[in-house]
Amino acid sequence: MTWNYRVVHRVVKGEDIYAIHEAYYKRNRPISITEEPVNPQGETMDEFKDDFAYYLRALEEPVLEFADFDTSRA
Repeated sequence: MTWNYRVVHRVVKGEDIYAIHEAYYKRNRPISITEEPVNPQGETMDEFKDDFAYYLRALEEPVLEFADFDTSRA
């Protein structure tokens, strides 16, 4: 299994929300996402910048729909 960051869309109280989540893959297909959004972090500024770059890459991928996943198994 592999993972990366992806933009996920969900509707909360009638409002559209977009956030970055970890997405887990099997056979190159997303099968699970984290229930809560994640944020970039690092123990140094260089690690933080590297992590942030992964978040920017998520913006280049198609948006996933939160409702398509059972997040209780993430």
